[in-house]
Parts: sequence; C-alpha cells; structure tokens
Amino acid sequence: MRNLKLFKTFLFVCILMAVAFMPVSAVPYETYTYDFWNNPVPSPHAYVPIRVVDGQELGIGSFRTPQDIFAIDDQIYLVDSGNNRIVHMTRDWEVVRIIDSFDNEGNRDTFKNPRGIHVTPAGDLYVADRDNSRIVILDRDLNLKQIITSPVETHGQLFTSDFRFRPDKLGVDQYGSVYVVSAGVYDGIMEFDIHGDFQGFVGAPRVHPTLADYIWRLIGTKAQKERMKLFLPVEHSNVHVDRRGFIYATAIGGEIGPEDKIRRINTAGSDRLMRIPGSPPIGDFPDVTSSVFVDVVSREYDSYSILDRTNGRIFTYNATGHLLYAFGAIGEVQGAFSNPAGLAELDQHLLVVDAIKNSITVFAPTEYQQLIHNAIANYSIGNYDAATECWYQVLELNSNFDLAYTGIGNAYFMQGNYAEAMRNFKLANDRPNYSEAFRFYRKQVLEDYFGWLMAAVVIIVIYVLFFATSRKSEQSVAEAKAQQAATYDQVRTWEEMKRRPLGIQLKRIGYGLQFALKVIVSPLQGFWDLKYEKRGNLPTAVVLIIMLVLSYLVMYQFSGFIFNTRNPRYLNLVSESVSILVPILMWVTINWSLTTLMNGKGSYKEILIATAYSFTPLILVLIPMTIISNYLTADEGAFYYLIMSIALVWSLMLLFFGTMVVHEYSLGATIGVTIFILVGMGITMFIALLFVDIVLQLFAFIGEVYREFAFRL
Repeated sequence: MRNLKLFKTFLFVCILMAVAFMPVSAVPYETYTYDFWNNPVPSPHAYVPIRVVDGQELGIGSFRTPQDIFAIDDQIYLVDSGNNRIVHMTRDWEVVRIIDSFDNEGNRDTFKNPRGIHVTPAGDLYVADRDNSRIVILDRDLNLKQIITSPVETHGQLFTSDFRFRPDKLGVDQYGSVYVVSAGVYDGIMEFDIHGDFQGFVGAPRVHPTLADYIWRLIGTKAQKERMKLFLPVEHSNVHVDRRGFIYATAIGGEIGPEDKIRRINTAGSDRLMRIPGSPPIGDFPDVTSSVFVDVVSREYDSYSILDRTNGRIFTYNATGHLLYAFGAIGEVQGAFSNPAGLAELDQHLLVVDAIKNSITVFAPTEYQQLIHNAIANYSIGNYDAATECWYQVLELNSNFDLAYTGIGNAYFMQGNYAEAMRNFKLANDRPNYSEAFRFYRKQVLEDYFGWLMAAVVIIVIYVLFFATSRKSEQSVAEAKAQQAATYDQVRTWEEMKRRPLGIQLKRIGYGLQFALKVIVSPLQGFWDLKYEKRGNLPTAVVLIIMLVLSYLVMYQFSGFIFNTRNPRYLNLVSESVSILVPILMWVTINWSLTTLMNGKGSYKEILIATAYSFTPLILVLIPMTIISNYLTADEGAFYYLIMSIALVWSLMLLFFGTMVVHEYSLGATIGVTIFILVGMGITMFIALLFVDIVLQLFAFIGEVYREFAFRL
C-alpha cells in the first residue's frame, strides 16, 4: 500500500511537470533573430500560445472571415467582417455587446463588410464600412456622431471617374484626424480632418522603376506603352496611429524597395522610421523567404510589431530598428495560422486574428520577452544599471543575442566606461556605436599619454634637423651615373647566366623589387626597361604576386573592426587566394591569346612580369592601411577608402600602360585591346560557370540514378 501511494505521488509530480512544460514544448514554431550578416539565429521563445478564442466558445455563433482587431484599456474589439458586426469583449473574453447596427436619423442602419476599426481613449468607435463606402463614427454609447463618405463629391479632380471609396483600414490621431487605407488607392494614405473633410494624401512610398522600364517607355509603341503598368506607388495594406500621432503604415508588393514595406510617418508626411544600414526592418530577408505585411501595432518606447501574412510570423523591432524577436508559422495546430489578418497588443499579450480559422490566437509573453522589454524600458528612463542587469539576464538565456551586447555597451558608454562599451559593441557587431565609443576612448588615451607623445615627436624632429639632414651625398653626378651603369651591366650579366646560384637569384629578386618602385613613378620608362633592359625577371614577378596575395589576406583578416564587415566564419584562405590568382592568370592568358592575333609584341612571360609589377601600389598600401584602419573611426573612413581607391586606380593605370608598352600599341589600340580582354574574361567566366553547373547536374543525375537502383533492388 505504501509503495502504491509513493507511485501515485511520483506520477502526480510527473503530470504537474509535464503540464508546466507543455506550453513551451508544444509551441509549433521557432523563435529567432538575425545576426549582423542577416543569417537567422535561433533564440528562446518570446511568446507562447495560451488560448484560441472563437465565436462558438463565446456563445455568439461562429466568426466569419474576421479582418481586424483593436485593444485598448482592457477592452477588445473584433471586426467580424463576414457577419457584418463588431464584437466588443473584455480582456477575460466576456462578450460586452455585439455591434451590428446603429440609429441613423431614426432609421436602423447596418454595416456591410466592415474591414477596420479604431477606438479612441474616450470610447469613440471608427469603423471602416467598406462595402457601404463610408467610415462610421459612433460614441461609446453607440450614438452616431458622424459618417465620412467618398471624397469624390468634394475633390473629384483628384480621382479617376471610376473611383470607388472602399475603406479597408484606418487610424485616428489625438487631434481627431482620420487616416484611411482605401482599396485601389495608390497615391498614399487618405487623410480626413476632425470634421470629415478630405485633406489629401500622405506618405506615398517611393517607387523604384528599373532601367528596363525606362528603356521600354522610351522605345515602345503607343499601344505597348498603354499596356505597360504605370509607375505608381504600391497600395497600402494597413495603418496604425500611435499615441504621439506617428503613422505606422505597411505596404505590399509593387515597385517599392523592401525597406519601404514598413514606414513611420510624421504629420509632415516624412518617413521617420529608423533603419539599420544593410539590415532594415523588412521581416524575413530574401535569402530566407519574403514577408508580406498586413498589420502593424506600436508598442512601448517606440517599439513595434508587424504581422506577416505569407509566413504567419510576427516581427518585433525596437525604436532603432533592431529585431527583438520573430516567431510564428503557417499550420493547422494551435499557435499557427492559416491566414493571419489582424494584430493587437494588450498588456504585453499579442492577439492575432485568423480570417480562415475564424479565431483569435492569444500569445503570452515569456520571461525572455519580459527581460528584453524591461531592459529597453530601464534604458529609456535613464536607469542604466538596471538595464545592464536585465541584459545580462537575457544573455544567460540567449548568448547569441546581439542587441543585448549593444544594450550593455550603451549603458557602459553612458557611464563613461568606453573600453568596456567597445568590447560589448564588438561582440554585438555594432560598428556605428563601436566607432563612437572608440572616438572617446582614443581621446581619453591621448590625453593620458600626451606628454610622452610630444616628447617622442620632439626627439624625431631634432634627429631630422641635426643628424639626418647633415648627411650629404659625396658622390658627383658622374660617379652616380657610373655606378648606375655598373649596376645595369651586373643585371645583364645575371640575366645571361644559364645557371644561377641561390645568392645570385636572391640578388636578382632584391634588385627587381627595388626597380618596382621606379615602375610605379615612371611607368612608360619603367615598363620599357622591364622588357628591353631586363630589369625585371620572372622570380620577382612571382614574389610580387605572392606579396599581393599575402597583403590581401592580411587586410581581409586584420582590418579594423569598423571597416571589416566580413563574416569570420566563412574565412577561407584558399578561396580568397584563388579570388586574386585566378583573375590575374585570366588577364595574362587572355591578354596573350588576343594580342597574338592582333600583332602584339609581348610574350606570355613579359605580360606576366608587367602585370605583377603593376600591382606594386596595392602591395605598398594594403598592410599599412590595414594597420591604420585599427585606429580610425567611421567618420574618418573617407581617408581610408580614399587611399585604398587611389592605390587601386593607380594599379589599374599601370596595368593599362604595361599592356601598351609591352605590345608596342598606340593609346587607341590599347584601349580597344583592354576592352576585348575584359569581354574575353567575362565570356570565359560564363563558360566556366556553365561547365561547372553542367558537371554538378551530371553528378546529381548520376546520384539520382544510383539511389533509384538502390531502392529498386
């Protein structure tokens, strides 16, 4: 009997533990963020589904294609479009009333396919009554206050003759202005003032027609132009007005850029949404999948959540555009969606309307979500110590959360601990903030060691003035020329030797490297001497190419954090070396192949030597600028990129002049040959990639045949 009681107790404890962990383990989706390189990174769940509410459960009959939901002051309003009604509920999901009609001048008036709703703090209801072509405004007691009808009646010149006012979504600011998304309107969001008078359009997204679109418009016939689509801004999908009057708008498809899918518009119509360069708030990135936003809701401290209809996901961003978490999925189980249509937030809980499942899914925040939002709140009110503590707790749950390191870095920065701030910004791959912290840290270090630095400068100046300048050359011009001639004779002697000892080879390479400095400052004379005076040689060319590859690898790996945006996980020394060697070999080979047919005078060896010497400016610049890049801020990056660009352009000019001198071409002929070489390189790369693709497909076919035989047998 005692053993039986112990067994029952053990079983009961197991059941409790299973129930306790069931919500998280039963979550039908993954929660994730994106790293600096826009790769998805798994994270703990920020929200878990706790309930699915439908009309049958509430005792009011099934919902039919609900399209919107709004939550305010513990009250929830559902737009039950298919049933032409608004369902008013409490946060405990008790039905307060069903709003399916109202008194309109003594007559009972009803909705017809309502699609959107906004409720003010005073309790006024704004309903987008789509198929009745109007916006109905009711007070908290459902007395009719106003009806906004089509603006065509007063502003017909702004609309086409077949325009029909079909309001889908709407938002209202603190001054009573109404912002409406209407089906078929491409000019922006329609604005009505407190009296219902049409004020115009706001927030039309920018369009990005392609070059092909412009060309076809220029050369197309009249009939073709009429059939072409107009370069019009895309239609909006939803609108939300926050408590400060900013308009959050979502747009779908069309000619807009991905970064314009979500915008935050001020009263002047300007987009004030903060975006991170290279990682804007666009939902999922194209390498993963594409997002189509259908709703947006603002949250505390300028954060916001967006609903993605295509993938059934919710993305939440902070005020600066960092993704806090993304979750959700398409599916039939609890917590997944078939056609998400509306999003609302109530006391950190998220409510999602599904237009096919005819239900509302309730998501509850986890400890992980609460820590993130508490950290943001504490930082926003200036409580940096508490914010840091919250971020450290977040890192205990998710050590890969970049924003936590950014948050800790911001807190240290505000406290003046710039070194620690830099360390955390680097862990977060947050280069703009790292640059700002480094600027203050560098200033701090310079102030601490200013005396030592000035002493070193004074010593160097004294040495230059009193010692270095006192050494004058005792050689006459004639002696210098004689020494130069002797050096030339020695070089010729080295070149005529059939077998050269190692010492002679090293001297040849040393002299060849020294002569490279002359080539870069006097290219025409330098390349002439390389070809006819034998001042350059093949071993030196090989050494220069090796130096170029090594310099590039050093730059690739050790550039300053601010300027090095490469992912170290994908660093491959072999592939990076090949990316330098293959273009050089292609240039030399195609150069020789084409110029042989075009009366070129250069041999393959001479072309290779001239090409190697042409990259001397890059070799001289790469490593020094790599070192300097570790001591520059982002604002000083223009200097870094300027020097690198000058070195690259200089090398390309030397490559051009080397081709001209080696083949004894005129300037015009060299330009033509260079173009042919570049075209030949492009064709060669295309053929090579095509060959590789065919080979890969062949191997895939062989693999499929093998698997088919293996399964058959």
